[in-house]
Order: sequence, then C-alpha cells, then structure tokens
Amino acid sequence: MNEFSLHSITRFSEFLEIKDEWCRFTNRYFPHMYARTHSWLSSWWETYHPGGAGAIYVQRSHRAGLVAAAPLHIRRESFGGFPVRILTLLGCGIGTEDFLISPESKNFIPEVMTAVGESGWDIIRMSRLSEHFAERLEETAVTNGWKVEKSESTDFLVSLPSDFEEYLSCRSRKFRRNLNQAENRLEREGSVEFLVLDPFQDTERVLESGRNIARQSWQYGNGVSHFCEEASNSLYANLTRRQRGAGGEDFNLLLVSGKPVAYLLGCRRGRTYYAIDTAFHRDFQSISAGRVLFARVIGRLIGERSTDVFDFEGAGHYKDDYATDSRTVKSMILYNRNPYAQLIRLFRRSRLYSLVRKYRDVRHVNRPGKGYVKEDANESTSSNK
Repeated sequence: MNEFSLHSITRFSEFLEIKDEWCRFTNRYFPHMYARTHSWLSSWWETYHPGGAGAIYVQRSHRAGLVAAAPLHIRRESFGGFPVRILTLLGCGIGTEDFLISPESKNFIPEVMTAVGESGWDIIRMSRLSEHFAERLEETAVTNGWKVEKSESTDFLVSLPSDFEEYLSCRSRKFRRNLNQAENRLEREGSVEFLVLDPFQDTERVLESGRNIARQSWQYGNGVSHFCEEASNSLYANLTRRQRGAGGEDFNLLLVSGKPVAYLLGCRRGRTYYAIDTAFHRDFQSISAGRVLFARVIGRLIGERSTDVFDFEGAGHYKDDYATDSRTVKSMILYNRNPYAQLIRLFRRSRLYSLVRKYRDVRHVNRPGKGYVKEDANESTSSNK
C-alpha cells in the first residue's frame, strides 16, 4: 500500500471541516507563515471567492497525517486583456507563497501538477516564490509541456537595531529631514496620536477606523482595498469573526485630533513582524502621514525588543527608504497547452501588447485621484521558456 495519498478540497465547507488538522500541520511545520493559516485562508475564501470552487490539495501520510498542502483555487479574470480561467494561490500576498511541503512529504509538486492536469484552467499564476521552490515548479511544468514565464521582484526588510536613534543614524540625511518635516506638518494639523489596537478585542474601533481611512485611500479607488463597500463582508470583518485570528495580529492606528489618517495591520510570527495591510487617508497624503506611521511602528517594535525583523511585504516605491535589507522573490506564469492559452502567450510577447500596455500605463498616471499601484507579477516578464 502506498504510504502517501493525495486529496482535493473543492468546497468551503470541506475546508472548514479540516480546520483542526490544518492548524496542527501549519503550527508544527510552518508557524511563521501567517498567510497559510486556516483563519487567513478561510477569511480570504469567504471574502473574495464566496461560493467559488477551491483546488486545495493535501498530501497525507499513513504514519504522520497531513504532510503537505497546496491551497489553490480557480477563478475567471482578465489577463493581458483576455478573459481566462486562472489557477492561483488562495490568500496570497504575505510572505513567500511556496506550497507547504514538510520534510515528511514526498513527490508532492509532481503529484499536484498531475492532479491539476490539462483541464479547467488556461493560466497558472504563482507569485512570491522562493528560488528553490520556483526551480522545482519549473522543472515539473516543463515536463508537462507547459510554457513558462519567469520574473522577479524585491522584498524590503528592516533589521531592527537596539534603539531607534541607532536606526535613524543609519538612514540618509534626506530620510531624517523628510521624516522630521512630516512630523512637523502633521503636528500643525492637530494633536498626533499613535495607538496599537487588538483586532479581536477592539473590533468595532478597528473596523470603523479602518473603513474611514480605506474609503479615502487610493486602494479603495482602485478596487483593491480589503474594506469593500459591503462592510459586513470585508476581509477585516470576516477575519475578526474568527475571534482569536491566527495569532500575533495587531492594528497600528495614527490619528490627528482624533481623526484616523493611517493604519497598518501587522502580525508577529516568531521574531519577524509582517506588514499585512496599510492604507492612508488621501487628505493627508501631501503631509506624508504614512512616513510618520512607519516610523512609529518601527520605533515601537524596537522598543518592545521582541522582534528582529520588520518585513515590509513586497516591493514599493517608498519601502527601500526604510529598508536595511532585501530579498529577491520569484514569480511564474504557466500557460496551458491549449490553443487559447498559447494565443495569449504569443500576444503578450508581441510589440502590439507592449504598445497597449504603454498606453494603459499613461492613462493610469493621468487619471485623477489614483495613487501608486505596485506592479502585478503577471505584467513583468524577464525571461521566457
């Protein structure tokens, strides 16, 4: 009898049923991976994929139980201007997004790719992968005859020193001047207050403050805010309904004369603090409220002495100002062998696509009320195979 068995989970109710088993698995092997916890994944599924089918694959060992997992799902969306069926990770965006493969597992990636097969999808999109996992995934994709596009981006990190003054002394003179000016401008607007709230104890204040800020942010205008129009079904609302969450979460809030102007939802896992979600009120954009918020969070973490690294979670046109370290993460797009997927691939490699993308970017820059949008992994290609 084969020691390992592969199972697929397609319904939300099925995923809820294995909560205890999933938590034991992630707590044992992946305690640092917040975005792979059951609380985060189920909240994400409930918010952004309600009623949709999952494609979560788990490998069990007769000896050790659950030993590997790939939390995937399929949805329809626009990709390069084409409507596609896209297979991607559930609950993406925080930390590396490799499959959860414990030392007890065996041949999990090839088994999952075989199970995924050729039907039901046009594009597989994977982002924020470690180099080792990306290499193994590419090998399997090539074996299956799928075309691969690869790209990479930079994550920014702050290695926290013993005190905040030491951190500032390592920053440029321009950084220190800009931070001081932002602090002064903000104080001229009113009394500045910085609070750290518990999303599960101070739920109503977190939800109200977050909504007030988010609805005046560029994320909301671009439709990428975790606070949606239907407040009762936002990611935050669904996450707080899980009472204790995944553990380690807190909500950093900056107020001016009692008015919420910026927030950062963060989570401490081990000795690392992850920036999960941030938003800034557009009326305070020119005053650089975000700069002040980040400085307050970094100063707070240094003072608490329970964190070694502040992980900014991804690239950004401002994050390198604060960072002391960085790491490279990989992204990958796999094209099915069907003619439709290959047509999309050929178009994206054409000069016409470059012109269309350039025109779209110009329109975005000139559109009023929009802010910086970090580049999506599926729009940045550095090599093709």
